[in-house]
Amino acid sequence: MTEDKDNVINLKEELFKYLAHWRWFILSVFVTLILAFLYLKFTPKSYSVATKILIKDEKSNDLANQLSAFSEMSMLGNSKNNIENEVEILKSRTLIYNTLDSLNLNIQYLDISDVIEKDLYKKSPIQVLWNNDHITKTVSIELTDIDGSAFNVSVNDTKVGKASFGKNISSEFGAFVVNKTGALNELTQVRINIYPKLQHAETYRNILSVAPASKTSSVIDVSIIDKTPEKAADFLNTLVYNYNLGGIKDKRFISESTSDFISDRLTLIATELGDVESQVEGYKNTNNLSDIETEVKLYLDNLSSFEKSVLENETKINIVNSLITHISRAKQDDLVPGGLLTEDTGSESIIQEINQLILEKQKMSVSATPENTNYIRLEDQIRSLKSNLLASLRRNLSSLQIVKTDYKRQENEMQSKLSQVPRQEREFRIIDRQQKVKEALYLFLLQKREETNITLAATDLNAKVIDKAIPTDKPVAPKTMIILLAALVLGAIIPFIIIYIKNLLDTKIKTRFDITDNSDIPFLGDVPTSDSSGELMEIGSRSSAAEAIRIVRTNLDFILSEKAEEECKVIFLTSTISGEGKTFVSANLAATFALSGKKVLLIGFDLRNPKLYEYVKVNPLGVSNYISSTNKTLNDYIVPVEGYESFDVLSSGSIPPNPTEILMNKKIKEVFDTLKSQYDYIIVDTAPVSLVTDTLLISKYADATIYVVRANKIDKDMLRIPNELYKDKKLNKLSLVLNDSDVTKGYGYGYGYGYGAHVEKKPFWKILLGKK
Repeated sequence: MTEDKDNVINLKEELFKYLAHWRWFILSVFVTLILAFLYLKFTPKSYSVATKILIKDEKSNDLANQLSAFSEMSMLGNSKNNIENEVEILKSRTLIYNTLDSLNLNIQYLDISDVIEKDLYKKSPIQVLWNNDHITKTVSIELTDIDGSAFNVSVNDTKVGKASFGKNISSEFGAFVVNKTGALNELTQVRINIYPKLQHAETYRNILSVAPASKTSSVIDVSIIDKTPEKAADFLNTLVYNYNLGGIKDKRFISESTSDFISDRLTLIATELGDVESQVEGYKNTNNLSDIETEVKLYLDNLSSFEKSVLENETKINIVNSLITHISRAKQDDLVPGGLLTEDTGSESIIQEINQLILEKQKMSVSATPENTNYIRLEDQIRSLKSNLLASLRRNLSSLQIVKTDYKRQENEMQSKLSQVPRQEREFRIIDRQQKVKEALYLFLLQKREETNITLAATDLNAKVIDKAIPTDKPVAPKTMIILLAALVLGAIIPFIIIYIKNLLDTKIKTRFDITDNSDIPFLGDVPTSDSSGELMEIGSRSSAAEAIRIVRTNLDFILSEKAEEECKVIFLTSTISGEGKTFVSANLAATFALSGKKVLLIGFDLRNPKLYEYVKVNPLGVSNYISSTNKTLNDYIVPVEGYESFDVLSSGSIPPNPTEILMNKKIKEVFDTLKSQYDYIIVDTAPVSLVTDTLLISKYADATIYVVRANKIDKDMLRIPNELYKDKKLNKLSLVLNDSDVTKGYGYGYGYGYGAHVEKKPFWKILLGKK
């Protein structure tokens, strides 16, 4: 049965184990809430500031549509921006570094005059001129005792001394000057933090959040959490501005490089065209020719289509030759002109990819070394693509040469048909053809230069700002409700854990449930701690201890219900060890029976350590003396208890050297037989059972045995002693009583104790502190 009880958890019992310590829960929650309020008051607030930008698709903007008449212009611009690439650019260390540097955010001014530090961003009346950009750790300058012109200076907790505004100040980290830019008002202490620029940029890079608004849109959300919302807003707006500025520079750089290449080619072609025109003029003058075109018009009509194809072929060959020459002679980082190969889309695609990689390499060279793996990878890609481009151009040139050879063959055939044309005209046609080839190439380059200049002038921003970053007054950290809730939970958990550990480590018997859950022995009741433990209860006592003794007496009547009313009942009281209060329970139980009108005798049978004298006035001579003498009767040792009717006491007498032999004496039976005829109840205070066998020697004379267990005195494991006695039936009608329990703790303790008695109303602070 006990094992079944061990497997059952009494939730109500477990709950009241903690409710008994409600004062500690209230105090703990109160303290944690106070600490939470102090934390919220003195912890700087953090604010989230955000901006929203739209990454433009250059192919779909209005300006590009208006310029669509220029068929090749789209090749000069970038293709649709990759959103993920733009996110990485916005989070690049170089862009963040330039933004912080332009705003001078590596220097922070803090007002430390009050308990809570205040950031003096844009409000500082003091400015520091710091020239050492090579510091590797944060330098903290503290200005104290600031007056009109002087102040005390310390750098990284090292005192420098007295200094003045506008004067040079030396330190181990470098020299600096402190200038006054406004009225100091009540400002007396200032801390100036100077952060290493690269490390500061890395810090901002870690707290900067850049993410697409959705998977299908070109909108990017850029946000940052900072203790100064004005500073955060300025940083984000400047970051977006610098991002757009960098995009414009990249586009203009490509357009300017293409424009320079075309201008150089125009200069060369113009010179060649002038030479050819001079040859035409000289040939006509030499041969007295005026209007050859009219004379041979009939012959040339059939050749118009063929001539057009020849001219286009020659133009393409010249352009390809020029690009091959330029790429072969150009440096590794020189951009390749684009948009010149109108029909070779494969080569144009390679040119655009080369230019993008060159720009990316130039950006990376700002912060990366030539040994950087990404830098080396870009160089290899550029080198490989240029090689592929040259191969593609040469294949294209070879194809054009084949076409040219075919045209040459067709031209020879046509020449044979024109054999009737005078020699002068045939010679003039050769010169004229050269003139037209140069003229066509010149016009083509002029058109491309105009397109490039228009693109250069019409460069648009990469990103459009949808929502500008603005300061906010709603902090995101610390979160007030979460911290207060955490404090509330923590305040409840701390005492819970302490009580749980304490209960886990404490194996003492404390409550009636510690007995009933670990034993099948009948439980008579628990006796609360008595305010007057050295006195017997009076007839009018309404204390909780008195009521508890009465309940024990009532429950004991049920145990002895088999005995007739007129028969004497012998009740033994014992315990596991000395000091558990069996004598206190014995004396007060006897007094309770006496107050109910019964004739009661209290006998002290603890011959080794008698304590009845602590509660009642006794005869020094008693049981041991009666057993040893032959000429006295029991009544000679029995004395009445003062203040009670029908309440007598028989002490244990003198402490004998052989108590075991005395208890085994045949006169013991005579003692009980004689006294049973004189009293209604005989209450016997016996010795503890775990120390000696005295109680077991006389247990056969008991009608019932009360086993007293004192709270907080013995371990729960010690209940195995009464359990074994109960199982082996060595003590008659064994029952348990818990002594010295705390009625203010636990569930059900002391229910009904003191009912009808006057209860003093206590102030709340006494109740909270548990004061009487």
